[in-house]
Amino acid sequence: MERNFADALDARLEFMRQRGVTDPYELAQIRQDYISERLANVQALLDKCLEAVPRYLAEHQCSDDEFAQTWALMGGVWNVVEFERIHHIVRIQYRYPQVLQVAKVMGRMADDSGPERIPLGTGDSQRVPHGAHSDIEGIGIGNDLSSLLPLEMAQMADNDLNGLFAYKFATRRLQTFSYKSQIMHPSHKLRLHKARQKGPMVVCLDTSASMQGVPTEIAHSLVVKLLQLAMTQDRDLLLIPFAVSAKPFDVRRNRSKLLDFFRTEAQGDTDAVAMLDLTFKTLCGRPEYACADVLWVTDFQIPMPPEPMLRQMQLLRENGTKFFGLQIGETRESHWPRYFDRIFKLPYESRLRPWYVQK
Repeated sequence: MERNFADALDARLEFMRQRGVTDPYELAQIRQDYISERLANVQALLDKCLEAVPRYLAEHQCSDDEFAQTWALMGGVWNVVEFERIHHIVRIQYRYPQVLQVAKVMGRMADDSGPERIPLGTGDSQRVPHGAHSDIEGIGIGNDLSSLLPLEMAQMADNDLNGLFAYKFATRRLQTFSYKSQIMHPSHKLRLHKARQKGPMVVCLDTSASMQGVPTEIAHSLVVKLLQLAMTQDRDLLLIPFAVSAKPFDVRRNRSKLLDFFRTEAQGDTDAVAMLDLTFKTLCGRPEYACADVLWVTDFQIPMPPEPMLRQMQLLRENGTKFFGLQIGETRESHWPRYFDRIFKLPYESRLRPWYVQK
């Protein structure tokens, strides 16, 4: 609910900026007015949810993870009918472990492609010369084992207290003697680690007729799980539904549009050309999507695109982009696996079309 309110506030400020409001004081006043006008309603809604939601979850044995995923799509308004409709989508992922495996892979931390490094170990170090213990001037805190108080040594030797000793050592909270001869020395040790960032995610979801029924249910459940991941880790999530054409949208900023998308029925033929073209434009034309995780959710009954597009996929992989696939259903052997880092296979039992799809 807090995130929904913050997103609405950001949208309001962005709208005012587009209208030409650039003065920071005026924007700050708009922000304050927006919060003041809506805070009481948000508090009343929160009180209602805190009363109704726990009782419902206890009666229906809904796990915290299921509730978090479902609630993220409800817009901060509690409604039993809407909750059960979305909850039905969420629960599908627990029937198919491959869905959670794919989400775990998409949760990787992508290496930064730039030259930045994170320096560690800079600053000053403190050394206590051995053999100079005659100049004790007080008691300090640290983890210098050569200067421990007898009390701390007793804890280290005691079977019941050595766990506490280990904790105090790790947190530098051991009581130690302080000496006048302590000297501050500059530290010359510098370790460099390559900078890392949370990679964005691009999900290419097959909406052709061959995905009707259970495959569509599975795909929708996976998207909900990835949305939870994107919100928790503050990552971008772009969904590219494709059949013959492809129309992308940002899932985090268009959650209501995602629910509308769930109501559409899979139909048409499959063509990866338009989808690949959009994917390449996103990865190469938008810096925030550099080195993204790209996931195809499809049955892989897709004709091979032109050779230049396949070469472009390989080039992107060499430059840090990861291509994963979730193959839903059985299909004949294809040439696609060689162009992916990994393709997960998910067989399923066919049944009637999902009840939540409305014509």
